[in-house]
Amino acid sequence: MITTLIGIVACERDDDEPFVNRDFSRLYISFSDYSTNPQVASPTNIGVIKRADSTNFADVNNFQPFQSRTFGGNAISFSPAAQRVFMSSINQVVSDTSLQIFMVGPEGNLANNGKIDNKHANKVTGLVYYPSVDVLFGIDVSSSTIISYDIPKNRTGYMKVSRRFIIEDELLPWALAIHNNIMYVSRNGTNGGVDIYEGLISRRTDTLYNDVKPTRSLRIADTHNIQGMSLDTVNNTLALTDYTTSGTTSTGRILLFENFSELAKNGGNITPTRIITGPNTGLIRPSDVALDFKENSKYLYVADPGAKKVYRFLKTAEGDAEPDSEFSYRNGASTPVGLSLDSR
Repeated sequence: MITTLIGIVACERDDDEPFVNRDFSRLYISFSDYSTNPQVASPTNIGVIKRADSTNFADVNNFQPFQSRTFGGNAISFSPAAQRVFMSSINQVVSDTSLQIFMVGPEGNLANNGKIDNKHANKVTGLVYYPSVDVLFGIDVSSSTIISYDIPKNRTGYMKVSRRFIIEDELLPWALAIHNNIMYVSRNGTNGGVDIYEGLISRRTDTLYNDVKPTRSLRIADTHNIQGMSLDTVNNTLALTDYTTSGTTSTGRILLFENFSELAKNGGNITPTRIITGPNTGLIRPSDVALDFKENSKYLYVADPGAKKVYRFLKTAEGDAEPDSEFSYRNGASTPVGLSLDSR
């Protein structure tokens, strides 16, 4: 059983989903833009590049925009098992603590389907639906909490959070991925990294869990703003976004870890196999990354709100490499923040 990557802001292969060989690559993008003026039409906050691995990646005609009820998108995650896209709100200026749910048609087109309303979805930066337990997991960075919603697919209003797991230390949780009932959480802050939780998914009691401890912690020296994460279990690779800021200038980078399953066996410090960074990359403040998990696939994708672009790099890229292609919407007026890749 081979499955697809789910993305956050994290992309991860979900083992309960059957593989369907249709040879397509659809990249769902969330945009944080919104309008507070009721007289002005709200900008696009979600859309899909229908053939992300084609030569038409940069062509706006290859992009299908959609206007949802969200006041600015944030974390986004597609699940082929649910045939739905889940998206959180940026929740800035206009109060919006809802998680929107979209049906996905045969050609990848979107339709409003439902939503989950709850005050605990205050600043959700990571989302993953895991079909084996029929639960939507999220990261609320404002409270350093992992939240979960049971049986979420057809919700249409208020829903109580099923479980909350509070993480109490100086590093903030940001994105998450799940594989074989193991949860991976990226950590934001000085010398951040990835925490690995075994047994957390199976906790079903409706209880508030304080100070949840990871099974293992992986730390990466000289990182500062790790956010997006993509776990490719087919090619055994992990990708993380990071950036540093000096005054008003930011420099972004993508950290790539090959043979990741071996690195994840023990806690401690890990070192990237390769780093994509430099002026030619165009990376300023990357917030999400999506690896194409197919064997012999060529690309990885990066959402960069600082550059207001989605970049496509070769998966073999290293150092100050130029993007293979780049996509911007509304002549660079739209701000991409989240990615989720459906590649089969």
